[in-house]
Amino acid sequence: MYPLSTVAAGLLLVFLDFRINEFDVLLDPLGWVLAIVGLGRMSRSVSPEFKAPWRASIVAGLLSLTDVTGSAALALAAFIYEIFLVVTVWLLATAIMRRARTAGDADVARSFDRLRWVLVLTVLVGIVAIAAGASSGIVAVAVLLALVAYVWFLIKMYRSAKRPYLAIPDAAPSGGVGWL
Repeated sequence: MYPLSTVAAGLLLVFLDFRINEFDVLLDPLGWVLAIVGLGRMSRSVSPEFKAPWRASIVAGLLSLTDVTGSAALALAAFIYEIFLVVTVWLLATAIMRRARTAGDADVARSFDRLRWVLVLTVLVGIVAIAAGASSGIVAVAVLLALVAYVWFLIKMYRSAKRPYLAIPDAAPSGGVGWL
């Protein structure tokens, strides 16, 4: 599997939130382990630009332990965790964007540049809406927009995983395509 596909698979587990009696069945820490492994491989073998998202993913992974039970007592830690999630995604999108730009792939660079801004803005709109006591409809729209942006981000990651400037040489069998 290509390392960026591993990161995308990990973030998919992180983004999905399936709870039974407030227990996160899909365990975000497991997703973060995949993301950390993939980003570690990328920072060593593809580009040191992936070191910053790798470090942020380690912190987010540790903070995700507070989100497993969804306890209200850990609300501040969960909020900080969400911030590190956004920071990790921002840093990852920035690293991909820079690698694409350096390789002359303007379309991919532009996509990840737009994605990082859309993700941050939708999260900020959601935070401001909640803090301002906005109607649940506005909050729901912000959450839906963030969900669409995250899905778009994951799809773009999977589609970009085998690009030469993002893949480790010989990372996958010559006939294989990772997850897609």
